[in-house]
Amino acid sequence: MLGIQKTSEFKPSNLGIKFLYIGVLVLPTAPAIALLSLIFSLLLSSNNNPINFFKEKSNKYFIIISFLMILSCIVNSFDNSNKIIEEIGSLSWISLINWIPFFWLFWSFEPYLKEIRVRKAIAKFLLIGTIPVIFSGFLQYFFNITGPFEILNGLIIWYQRPLSITDGITGPFNNANYAGAWLALVWPFSFSLFITNKNKFKKLITTLFCLLFITALLLTNSRNAWLGMFLTIPVIIGFEYIFWLIPLIILIGLFLTFLISLIPDYLRENLVSFLTINIFNNFPENSLSLQEAFPRLNIWSFSIKAIFERPLFGWGGGTFPVIHKAINGRWIGHTHNIILELAINYGILTSLILSITVFRYLEKYYKFIILNSKTTLEKIKNNLTFEKAWFASILFISYSHLFDIQYFDLRISIITWILLTGLKASMI
Repeated sequence: MLGIQKTSEFKPSNLGIKFLYIGVLVLPTAPAIALLSLIFSLLLSSNNNPINFFKEKSNKYFIIISFLMILSCIVNSFDNSNKIIEEIGSLSWISLINWIPFFWLFWSFEPYLKEIRVRKAIAKFLLIGTIPVIFSGFLQYFFNITGPFEILNGLIIWYQRPLSITDGITGPFNNANYAGAWLALVWPFSFSLFITNKNKFKKLITTLFCLLFITALLLTNSRNAWLGMFLTIPVIIGFEYIFWLIPLIILIGLFLTFLISLIPDYLRENLVSFLTINIFNNFPENSLSLQEAFPRLNIWSFSIKAIFERPLFGWGGGTFPVIHKAINGRWIGHTHNIILELAINYGILTSLILSITVFRYLEKYYKFIILNSKTTLEKIKNNLTFEKAWFASILFISYSHLFDIQYFDLRISIITWILLTGLKASMI
């Protein structure tokens, strides 16, 4: 049951947990320092982890995925039949860093995250660590304080780029979509604290937190982040209906996008002049065709064609920009869909195994929460609200990767795998 600590003879390293907390706290603002701290935490946990890596069922899937990814790199390295692949060189091998080390993290952090007190502490450190992100965005947007700023000879870089009239805030992130994704995945924990705190002073503090997050999320001008913010509310409050609410919210979002695209340009300009946030500039013009209005359709179409040219082992990790530029003469950073990205890089089988594994954990966690949702005990109800917030966070980052890919920002990939690990650990 939720709220009852699991008993075990194994006691995870207190020092390792402290390194984990430090890593999470500074992750959005000092990722290089966070990485070092998290590596120390990983090493301390791996040294006495009671779970055998090779016998754990989920790890077997990750071993298979790792094997397929490495095999893809080998096959593509020795393929001299395609000039595009020859230009890629060692890029596909380097790109393995985006995946294989995180399979280790998934196994190593599990003993830490079994206890709800640790997961709650991680959520609070995420909130505290995100405050500088919010205020740096405010300084960027309202006071035109911009960078980039470098500290410790470039070890820490805050991009804090100058903004044009239609740009959203970025803070220390590379672009507004990444900043929006980070804020949207941390926002559920702020909202859950607001719901569960009854103390008047704490309620005031959590209300302030929520207002800061809402303002910052709106200022990112990221439709993906806006949708994530609104998605959180029904997930936490009306969880039992989530599997019909999510598609409904997405459909409403797409419909609103379509309606706004029909607004005449002159009227849209007038509306923009009355808004602090340039929301309407973030939607397609009504004069554009469907594919011009939604360029992702062209990207996805190209990706699918490329996948079926090399369905078994793909083209190699990180190769989509090279392929797209070689064929279309235009650089596009990624496929804007994580399932397509995995398939084009490593093959359809790898993409399916990893996608299904993640989906299964989401499904099991959903059933786990539903099983405990009928309790009337206040402590367990509060814990359940927190578990819903954890689910909302990983659910947002999962669905958002169907339309965009923020995964290749180290901060987002790290927190995604920590959230996924907590998802599994809480059900054991």
